[in-house]
Amino acid sequence: MKKTHRPRIGTEERRLPAVVLAKANSGEADLVVTFLTREMGLVTAFAKNARKSVKRFGGGLLSPARAAWFDFRIYPNSDLFLVARGESHPAIPLPSTEPLAMALSSWAVELVKAFEAPRNPAPYSFNLLLRHLIQLAKVPDFTAPALEGRRLSLGFTKSYLELAGFGPTLTHCRVCGAKPLPSESWLLNPAEGAAYCPQCLAPGGFKVKGAVVKALGDIVDHLTGPHLAEADLALAEGFLAKMATMAADRTFRSRTVLTSLLMAPKTATPCP
Repeated sequence: MKKTHRPRIGTEERRLPAVVLAKANSGEADLVVTFLTREMGLVTAFAKNARKSVKRFGGGLLSPARAAWFDFRIYPNSDLFLVARGESHPAIPLPSTEPLAMALSSWAVELVKAFEAPRNPAPYSFNLLLRHLIQLAKVPDFTAPALEGRRLSLGFTKSYLELAGFGPTLTHCRVCGAKPLPSESWLLNPAEGAAYCPQCLAPGGFKVKGAVVKALGDIVDHLTGPHLAEADLALAEGFLAKMATMAADRTFRSRTVLTSLLMAPKTATPCP
């Protein structure tokens, strides 16, 4: 007699839109995959035989930064789900295979993974990340000196840090309340997420033009990456990345990859 599958009592099966944040090999052909879902936040799921199954997970559906529909089996009293299959969404473009595009996407998903909590609904984080990955996939050119992708990434980073509760205050000087003037030399302190004008004493940080402070302060969503020149953009990227590193108390591998790809100028190094 053929055995029939009987789900464990209390087991729930759900199809959810999700973004793949990370994956790790398990055994000879399996994967353990971390997802961000709108309904359940951070989810870790076991994908049986996923490294060999073209039918269930073909086309790189379990690659980091991919967004698709996934069928999950949720077991009672267990933090590890089972992901049975995935299906691409026709409205979501495939990620770019340009090295810089892949690195920027990796930064976005690694950042989100560091701050989201398991089984905690994350509608705003999910929507922000998904829209950002879609916009990155539409960028026509990532080769130097094109900066559109990096500007989008800067807007996403500031927007996500604000959503996570670690956003910087950059509309005025932390001490005296002065507004930044474009030609002035200001200082951005990542430990405090604050800006200091030339007249006020300040701890170490990133020396930038007042125009950079204002541009960062003017970002209101992930689509409003400021039109900074490359050197100023590198400083702004370094400041927000340092803020994220300190807030998460961890290093981000994707930042190392990005620095290697961009050969970041020495001016992006924090001053003493």
